[in-house]
Amino acid sequence: MDTNIHFADPFSAPGQWYKGNLHTHSTLSDGDFTPGRITRWYRERGYHFVALTDHRIVSEARAVADKFIYLSGVELDAVDPAIGLYHLVGLGFTRPLDLSCYVGKPTTAEAVIEIREMIDRLHAAGALVFLAHPYWSGGMSKDLLEVEGLAGLEVWNGSCEVWDCKGLSAVHWDDLLAADRRLWGFGTDDCHWRPGREDAGLGWVWVKARELTQAAILAALAQGHFYASSGPQIHDLRLEGRELHVRCSPAVAIDFVGNGPFSRRVVARPGATITEASYPLAERQPLGRQTCRYVRVACLDAQGCWAWSNPIFFDPKV
Repeated sequence: MDTNIHFADPFSAPGQWYKGNLHTHSTLSDGDFTPGRITRWYRERGYHFVALTDHRIVSEARAVADKFIYLSGVELDAVDPAIGLYHLVGLGFTRPLDLSCYVGKPTTAEAVIEIREMIDRLHAAGALVFLAHPYWSGGMSKDLLEVEGLAGLEVWNGSCEVWDCKGLSAVHWDDLLAADRRLWGFGTDDCHWRPGREDAGLGWVWVKARELTQAAILAALAQGHFYASSGPQIHDLRLEGRELHVRCSPAVAIDFVGNGPFSRRVVARPGATITEASYPLAERQPLGRQTCRYVRVACLDAQGCWAWSNPIFFDPKV
């Protein structure tokens, strides 16, 4: 592969594919399902792992059944003077998490804590950290440019979509990628199990890992060896010569998304579907002062659901 191309390739990496939800709430905070009921719900639907990410309460990693594990997790919230409201998800704790910053601050409005401090606290506890639902939180991508230490952000949050119509944060992701912030895109449920609307089974990740353990799953997530989905599957994504090629479950459109004008949509004929598409890298020739910095793939099925690959990055001189 060209050394100026940076591709975290899960499709040719060793291991197996595991399906999981990285953002889930239980009765330990503001969810309506107990952890046991959550286990049954996800196991019955073919998931391999779940992270309990209750608000300000760190869950433990454990194997709860054959071929099903919990990742340790938490969701933290605060207001940063520079960016406003933010929520962070931390996964894979190896040391105790210091939550003394919340003492005397029971509500989010009272918890004025810089996002850098919160990320540092999560890192000190050994966690992988990603930004939750930036569209729902009201964050502006320009205000996130200087935020360091994130593995990525939620490109899709199912609960924020069904309750508040703000689950898709693709523009935030693309803005940051265009600024050379190399962030992975996570898909989650953020389910609370409240009556009146289904908010589970709406977003997940498929992770390519060597084994079904917290250490292996977290290592694969950190490396970008996964893709996010709300429905479709991505079967393969590879560079073949000077062409990017993708194979997926039946789709009505396959998008190759880059910064600025460096994008392309391949569309199925009316009433039909497609399962593969290609993007010639020759289309990445500079336009004015703009150069293609990255390309990611998004597949849309007939039900309006998406799958999102992680980006392939290109050095500016390519």
